Amino acid sequence: MLKRYSASLTLLFLLVVSSVTAAYGHGLGTDKSLPATISDKQVSVEASIKPTFIDQVASTNPTFVVRALDDAKLNTTVPGIDFHIVVELRNDTLLDQRFRSSDGVMAANLIPDNKIDGWEINGNPSPSDRVDVSQDSPIELRSKILSAGGLYHIAVILEKSSSGIAVQSNQKFDLYVSIGRTYQFDVQTGEQMVVKTYYDDIMNFDYSNSTISFETPFTWDAAYVAQVPVLHMEIQFPKTIRELQTNSYRGMINGMELEAQAVVIDDYTSVQNRIVHFIVNNAMLSRLAEKIQESNVATFTLKPSDKPKFPLDLTSLPGEKFLFQLSWGPDVIETGVPITFVMNIQDPATGELIRGSSFDLVLRQGGSEIHRTHLSSDFGTYAYDYTFTNAGTVTLSASNIKGQGESASIDLVVLHGSSSSTTQSPQLPSGCLIATAAFGSELTPQVQYLRNFRDHYILSTASGSAFMNTFNSIYYSFSPQVADYEREQPLLQVIVKTALYPLFGILAAAERAQATVGGEAGTILAGATASILIGVVYLVPASYAASKRVNSKLLIIIVAAAAAVLAITLVGFQSLLPITTSAFVIAVAGASAVVAAKALRHAFKMK
Repeated sequence: MLKRYSASLTLLFLLVVSSVTAAYGHGLGTDKSLPATISDKQVSVEASIKPTFIDQVASTNPTFVVRALDDAKLNTTVPGIDFHIVVELRNDTLLDQRFRSSDGVMAANLIPDNKIDGWEINGNPSPSDRVDVSQDSPIELRSKILSAGGLYHIAVILEKSSSGIAVQSNQKFDLYVSIGRTYQFDVQTGEQMVVKTYYDDIMNFDYSNSTISFETPFTWDAAYVAQVPVLHMEIQFPKTIRELQTNSYRGMINGMELEAQAVVIDDYTSVQNRIVHFIVNNAMLSRLAEKIQESNVATFTLKPSDKPKFPLDLTSLPGEKFLFQLSWGPDVIETGVPITFVMNIQDPATGELIRGSSFDLVLRQGGSEIHRTHLSSDFGTYAYDYTFTNAGTVTLSASNIKGQGESASIDLVVLHGSSSSTTQSPQLPSGCLIATAAFGSELTPQVQYLRNFRDHYILSTASGSAFMNTFNSIYYSFSPQVADYEREQPLLQVIVKTALYPLFGILAAAERAQATVGGEAGTILAGATASILIGVVYLVPASYAASKRVNSKLLIIIVAAAAAVLAITLVGFQSLLPITTSAFVIAVAGASAVVAAKALRHAFKMK
């Protein structure tokens, strides 16, 4: 019986995730296809071009490798493959050749030649016969491959003549490999700016009115976007351009504002230049693709922001082992005004907080160190107060993170405070009023976490925003009074704190659920995950009596109906989303609470 109730709870979760699929995508220098079933094997194809930046071609030995892989065996190729490989760049065919590989590898040493007509293999122009090749016996390929940067389309066909596997009909795999390039532009100030593209060409660069803009070719079709894991651009400009020296930037693509984590400042790599990265992940691209139509470019815009968008993400160097997140309040840093810095250390691969971490917080101004303190935390989160006395540019560094010699830095602009600035200026409320009252400040790591989850996960999609509209109308009808009363009752603050801690774990699980899919589906999956866990953790006592009368099948029907109605309104009736998202959350949370209560009731009876 207990297994049956557990299965019911699992089914509620599977209602949301049953349509989730994984996808590989374009990459810098390499790409790997989704596996396809051929004979009794799961076969994928991988293509790589090295080096990954066109600027490095002259100093390296360029290579082009295509491999047919047996997905069931780690890094193992399928032998006896007949390849037909076509390489295109901007609709220009650079290679169209058949190969026979005894080990499932087509390996080529490249001779880039931008003047060649067609291609040469081992000195033979465009051979009509199939060419023998293997990893141990690479060919010499003279072609236009790596004579220019951009997005290479590599079509790989496994032909049915292959001897090593029974290919019933030719199987085609489309791969896309990005080769980066550095562009330099002279601007009106007489100085030079640099754009590094990790995707495709840069066009229409402009710098005017303190705004940098440029374009790159990009297809906004949803099927195409699903294959792109990240769109990455890097801008470098001299720190002497004062109008661009700010604590934060607004980043946009095609006029639509990007989330804070898509714009990353790097003041550590170069002493002379500030480097700003656009790192737009697949979830963000998918949300943009829903709104961008009839465009074949991505237009990037970067301009200074009056108020920073938190948190700021800084990758540690030289090994890129850590992600240092930073925010502060008040938003505008002025002399004489106490500033609270809120920071955390994360694993850049997983986004999880690194527990037991430490670092030296160092402030430098005018070439001299003005402050240093050692910070450590069991949870990986930090808060620190500091009051600046001199205006100007101050470099804030997290130095020697976790004792591994890694550091992350950013240049902050400190303004002259008014003569009356003796106390902290008022801050905008985070919206998490009850949590703020419990933890004492909206800048504590716990409240920052709640605000970040709301701003960057819930409010990033139509369904999440619609739910928040309904939630806010209810929450703000009573939360100010509760928060005011809570501040006067220390015991109540402790109780609320204790009650909120499970919520952080629930939201962390919801974050991971959202990251697996992204977009609207990811937000709904995150909402279902959070609702299930909230129901189990917080609502079981209230559901204990109802668990006697409510049938499990009825619960499944209710949740399935709520999910179906939500899906319909998401597609065609978005004006109803505030109602349907709320109904879905209530249905899932209530059902999970009743199922958990049934399981508990049964467990107690068994004893």
